[in-house]
Amino acid sequence: MAQLKMYRLFDTPIREYTLPEGYSFSHFVPGADVHAWCECLRGGNLIDSRTDEEAYRDEIVNFKDIVPENDIWFLDYNGEHIGTATSFVHSADNTGDMHQVGIKDGFKGKGLAKYLSYIVLKTLRDRGVKYVSLTTGEGRVPAVKSYLSAGFLPVEYDEGMEERWKNVLKMFDIDSIRMLNEDGSFYKVITKAE
Repeated sequence: MAQLKMYRLFDTPIREYTLPEGYSFSHFVPGADVHAWCECLRGGNLIDSRTDEEAYRDEIVNFKDIVPENDIWFLDYNGEHIGTATSFVHSADNTGDMHQVGIKDGFKGKGLAKYLSYIVLKTLRDRGVKYVSLTTGEGRVPAVKSYLSAGFLPVEYDEGMEERWKNVLKMFDIDSIRMLNEDGSFYKVITKAE
């Protein structure tokens, strides 16, 4: 089954956040941070069945447009990497991508993903992309809720997407939302499932 796809258009203002005391952002250091990156993504992402090196190769190295030391962000707490997100630009069409977002066990459920969304969106806006895309599964309920709160909109791109999104809206008790076509244009307003 295809993942849910979401876009965030840049006519939507980016909500700015100030990190709480003890938190900071840092960039990935190739060779040194692979294990920490994987630890932030365990338990909810698709890396769990692979070794650290396999997951990093499959999810980062195999993407031609990702430059790890520029595009992988860490959210740190007192110097420890506790969350990650990747922000990169698709060179073929100048669209941005929010990729592999995760919070380390022990820090989940504290609302920290909004800081990762903020730094990714700010970075991609500064790079001048047309819009930011991401994919996720509807089973990742906190992630989907976080992305909707950050201004991402559902995309109609595969059979059954509209119905799946109507069920997501029902789950979050959201009456209606704009849905986009795969090219980023307006598709229609959808309402939650009955």
